[in-house]
Amino acid sequence: MEIASSFTTVLSSQPFFVPTIVTALCLLLTLFAFTTVRSISSKPSKSDVDACDFAASAEKKAGGGCDCVCKCTSPEMVEKVNSAAVIAAERQTGASMMEQLVPEITTHALSYLDYPSLCRLSMTNSLMRKAANDDNAWKALYHKDFTWEQDSVTPANGWKAYYAATRAIVNINNDFFNIIRERSLPAMSRFWLNADFVKCVHASGELFSGYNAVIQSWQLAFNWEHGVNFQVRDVRARVMSDMAWVSMKTFVDMDSGPFNVTNTFEFHNGRWYMVHHHSSVMAIDGDVEQQLVHA
Repeated sequence: MEIASSFTTVLSSQPFFVPTIVTALCLLLTLFAFTTVRSISSKPSKSDVDACDFAASAEKKAGGGCDCVCKCTSPEMVEKVNSAAVIAAERQTGASMMEQLVPEITTHALSYLDYPSLCRLSMTNSLMRKAANDDNAWKALYHKDFTWEQDSVTPANGWKAYYAATRAIVNINNDFFNIIRERSLPAMSRFWLNADFVKCVHASGELFSGYNAVIQSWQLAFNWEHGVNFQVRDVRARVMSDMAWVSMKTFVDMDSGPFNVTNTFEFHNGRWYMVHHHSSVMAIDGDVEQQLVHA
């Protein structure tokens, strides 16, 4: 009773009452602030938890196979989770340097590659395959390797398939001239389609019609002519579904001058066969007027 009475007396005195109340309030506020800070630091924020859950979900979709829920308990863990979330977001959106480029710039960059390099690029990964299979890239490569004459053409199966078909027919056309250089009659016999409608016009102007007549004409040419060294230039090819024709100029080491040559092919039983060959002397300068006079 004496202690309580003393304490009441102290509090009732004017000089000690106000400082005592202020000191008590300060202690209470300090204790409340300390408790709140500990609670916040030990519990992750809603955004961090969302980032954790997003990263865990993204890793699971990417093949992680983890069903646990991430619990972020430190700033380092939050930073790692945020980094993982960014990477996962990039994977989902397919973001890459190649995809961020303007399509015209990508096509221009790929146009510097040749046919084998573009094919190898398409086998590296999915992003490169998508870029290397772009139709505009193959159209640009076709113009670079072959001709601009078919710029208005719209291939049914795209420019990549059309490029491959054109390259195949150009290679077959090269085989024809290799057979002539080697003067191989068996190879020439296999090269032509065995049909009555095939035709061959040699540089002499003589026409041979039918498979047997055509092969006999090549036999005579191989027997009488010596090995000819010639060059093939200005090759132009047009490929359809089952027919193709190739025009070119051939230059030989003879006094007769260059020749205009046209070869026609048909597709039968999984391969291309020659069905028409035409060779004629190319008129140069005054030869045009002279040929008109003779005609």
